[in-house]
Amino acid sequence: MRRDRVTRLVESAWFSNVVLGIIIVNAVILGWATYGDSALPYLLVAERVFIGVFVIEMTLKLYAWRGRFFRDPWNWFDFLVVLISLIPATGPFAVLRILRVLRVFRVITAVPQMRLIITALFKSVPGMGTVIGLLLVAVYASAIIAQQLFGEDVPEFFGDLGASLYTMFLLLTTENWPDVSEAVLEDHPMGWVFFVTYIVLTAFIMLNLVIGVIVTTMEREFNAERWVEDQALEAVQHEAVMARLEQLGAQVERLDRMLREQRGDGGTGPLSTDTDPGSGSGPEAGSETGSVGGVPIEAGSEAAGNGHRPHG
Repeated sequence: MRRDRVTRLVESAWFSNVVLGIIIVNAVILGWATYGDSALPYLLVAERVFIGVFVIEMTLKLYAWRGRFFRDPWNWFDFLVVLISLIPATGPFAVLRILRVLRVFRVITAVPQMRLIITALFKSVPGMGTVIGLLLVAVYASAIIAQQLFGEDVPEFFGDLGASLYTMFLLLTTENWPDVSEAVLEDHPMGWVFFVTYIVLTAFIMLNLVIGVIVTTMEREFNAERWVEDQALEAVQHEAVMARLEQLGAQVERLDRMLREQRGDGGTGPLSTDTDPGSGSGPEAGSETGSVGGVPIEAGSEAAGNGHRPHG
């Protein structure tokens, strides 16, 4: 099969949809195989068939794209997943059976919208790092403060730094935090001020800052893709307008040439009234002749507007 035909095949929409369907069916089989019923041998055979299909897919893409295949990080991910699937999951490689579940993540590479979201998530890591660092500082400082305030009375939650950090993480997730607060309020009635301040500062403010960074990065990615599309559309429209202007310019030149040929002036200039350079502007110039557009006119010998010659 010719390479250009294979390229059109792997880049076609129906090929991507077929691969996506196979990935989804393979994910269902992986989940079904965990039940270990009598259908397990058939499921294992079906899984080997799907692995063969994935190998054929990778072969076609490598043949079609050659070196261009490895320029896309998502192609690297697909290639490594398929390569791991080919390693025998026996003996020292038995642990690799767990990595079979990575084939489920190929859904991300098969759906462009998912790839865009994951790409935006990775690009938001630098921005999230600053906010997460600030969050960790707040949690660490709060854990030390809580250990000093409540460590003696509630050692099960704040006995040392490790227990206090774990409790602060539970409060950050707002999971079972009433149990912690009730244990503290028995000996510290004003302890609720600490818990309310900590939860509002971390769970409601800083976590929302992380979400805001992610959303901003995703919006930037979507706008960047739309900007590229808009630039391509503007380029097409610009070329169309310029081509139309060239056509109109050619038509104007052709019409101007036709008009000059009809005047008979050889295309030397625009339509004008020619007079004798020696003629004056007084009555003596009435008997002179001139021309308009190359047609001779006897001036002054006829009365303007009556068509009668004067008597000698």
